[in-house]
Order: sequence, then structure tokens, then C-alpha cells
Amino acid sequence: MSRSFSQLRRHAALLAAASFAGAILLTGSNAFAQQEEAEEPQEATSTFHHRALWMKNPASETVLSWTTREEGHNHRIYYDTESRGGDISEYAYEIPTFADGPITMKDADWEWVEPAFYHHAHLDGLEAGTDYYVVFASDDATSDEFYFRTAPGEDVEFAILFGGDSRIAGSDPYEHTDRQKMNLRMRQLFEDHDNIIALAHGGDYCMLADWRYIEPWLDDHELTTASDGRLLPIIPARGNHDRGVGFEEKFTWPDFDRNYYYETQLSPAVSLITLNTETSLGGDQRDWLGETLAEVRPDRRWVLSQYHRPAFSSVRSTQDGAGRRNNWVPLFEQYNIDLGLESHDHALKRTVPIRSSAPDMENGIIYIGDGGLGVPQRNPDTSRWWLQEPGFAKSVHHVHILNFGHDEMHVRAYAMEEGEDEILDDFTVPARYGIAAGQ
Repeated sequence: MSRSFSQLRRHAALLAAASFAGAILLTGSNAFAQQEEAEEPQEATSTFHHRALWMKNPASETVLSWTTREEGHNHRIYYDTESRGGDISEYAYEIPTFADGPITMKDADWEWVEPAFYHHAHLDGLEAGTDYYVVFASDDATSDEFYFRTAPGEDVEFAILFGGDSRIAGSDPYEHTDRQKMNLRMRQLFEDHDNIIALAHGGDYCMLADWRYIEPWLDDHELTTASDGRLLPIIPARGNHDRGVGFEEKFTWPDFDRNYYYETQLSPAVSLITLNTETSLGGDQRDWLGETLAEVRPDRRWVLSQYHRPAFSSVRSTQDGAGRRNNWVPLFEQYNIDLGLESHDHALKRTVPIRSSAPDMENGIIYIGDGGLGVPQRNPDTSRWWLQEPGFAKSVHHVHILNFGHDEMHVRAYAMEEGEDEILDDFTVPARYGIAAGQ
């Protein structure tokens, strides 16, 4: 298949997403315009795939990433706490990239996509709860002005999006209209709820971590950018379809050890622990999990964990999650995490509260998710004990909003389409502790 033909197919898919979105795309976002521009061959070192990455301390640091077609020589970010309208001479700060390189191309990629280069810049020493206005620059080319908001430095209420499995189902990298629709849905929620600060993604972004799949995913991710240019930072987990080097070229951090398990302090009261189901569940990772939970639980009102393959599956064999149940769930229960965030099975689920391998309505832990950001949905097995009322499971695309309050966490699952039946699940989790454990 020629590149020109694949561009036509890509353009048709984007038009389908635009038709679905309707009024959403009439709000003036530059994100969709950049999507269409990205379908034409990029000239010189023009920038695209603009995005923000959070891993460890998002109140004070962020990685900003982008793509160019040509290697270029001088890649940098201009940034400020006030809008400068894209005039790079007016920004207070400039920082170079810490990582640049050619994106790995496999033989099968050449049929679908052109070579490109990744660029990552690390902004550190930022102020918490602050809007930062940024311009991505490569040689003489500069982007439009975007902005992102750092995580709060005080104990305030805020929210995040959570979802997983945005990969396609087959071998054609451009058959992913449902992913585009879900990204537009997330954009709408991002715009409608100003307190959303990030997306926790449970893994399986693409069919394979190869460039012919990653480039369309990055194209589609730009659809989550708000109409005023606000970037939705992503907190990534690694899935079974993300094992290649392309995942590491897409999501990287200074001095990161590539294990992809880490703790993100979202606020003084909230920690999100991201685990990696694609490496050893025991050993170093289990030891790290126990040490991290022991450290953060006494100081956080809310402690959650996200990871790709579920401990309590909704579709696959009940034995599929045995490794997570044996290695991680005892630690979750010992330190009383507040919510488990799971993906991989391609259905929507909420379990009953669980403790010691049985329902426990008073002290159990609820597990939600199973992956609905565009992948075709499967039919769950609703006969399992952990999916009985008030738990449930159903086959439907979805994304969650988790709202962290002082007394309770409000969890809602939203459908792909807005309307009367858009809310698929709605429940609250009471705080187990005050700001310190045991209070």
C-alpha cells in the first residue's frame, strides 16, 4: 500500500470522527486542524504530536514531547507562566531537549508510514497548580502556543480521567474510528470539567509498539487537546501490546530505568502507583510496591494503583489474574489502597468490595476498568462472584472520571456518546483515613 493511499484512508477516518463529534469540532480547537495537516508530508523540521507526560512529581516537573520528519539540530521548549501568543522572544524560559533520536522502523512500517524523529524536553522546578504556556521548537520551526497545568501543591479537590486499551483490533493501523471518538469524548469531558488534570492510561495504546501503529495513535492523541490549547498530560502504564522499543521512544523520562513502575504524587493527599504487568510480578517489583505503600499510605488520603492485566478479570479465565492476586493484592489489602484500576479485558466492570478473596462490603477494595478507550468490546462473564451486585460488567466503550474530595472519591464511567444514557456507572468511595493513616 502506498503512503498516499494510506493518507487518504487516514483522512477518511478523521472525517468520520469529525462527523461523529459534530459541535465539539466547531469550538475552534487547533488540535483537529493539526490532525489534517499531519496527513501531508511534514516539511523541514516542523513539529507535530505535541503532548505532555507525567510520571513522578507533576506538581514540579513535566516532560513535553513531539515529533519531526527531519532530524534537525536545535530542539527546545519556550515556556512562561503567562501567555505570549507564540512570540518566542517574549517567553521567560527556554530549555533544550534531553532525548532526541530516530524512531525505530521495522520492515513492515515502511508500507504505512514515513520515518520520523522523537524529541523530549524535561521541565523541572515548576510551580504547583500553575498554567504554563509553551511553544515546541525545532530549528526555525515553532508550534502554536499550548499550555498545561501542573498538579496541585495543596490539599484541594481535583479529578483525573482513567481508561485503557485504545488499540485497534486488526492489522490495518488506520481502522480506529472508535479510538478517535473516545479521544474526542475525553476532550469534551476535559473541557467540561476544569478540575481534570491528567489521563491515567492503563496500557495497550496500539496493536504493536511499532511506528506504523504508534504514529496514528499519536495523531489521535492530539484530539484530546482542549479547544484553547490545553494539553492533557498522560500517566502511562505498559500493556502486553506495548512491549517494543517504540513504547520507550514514546514515553521516556530523564534517568528512567525502563521498568515502568513508579509512584505519581498527584497532590499532597493523593498517590497513584503505576505497576507493570509485563515484567516479573514478584521480586524487585513486589518489594518496591511494599516499600512504596509503606511510605505513602501514612501521608495520603487516597492511594490508588493502575496496571494493565487485571487481578479480577471480567472476560478472561479466572486464573488469568492469579499472579496479580498472589503478589500484589495482599499488599493492596495490607496497606488499604482505595481503588484498583485495571484494563486488558475490553469490557466495563466494577467489582464488589473485596478482601481476603471474598466480598467485604465494609472494608473491601473495589476494582474498576478493564479497558474501553476504543478497542472492540467483549462480552463479560457476569456469573463471577466479584461481579455480583453492587458490582457489574457490560460490553461498552467507556472512560472514568475520578474526583478526589476530602471525604469521598466520586467515580463515574462515561459512555462514548453524550446523552441521556451517558453515565454508565456512578458510585463513591469513603475516605479510609484522614490525611494521615490511622486518623
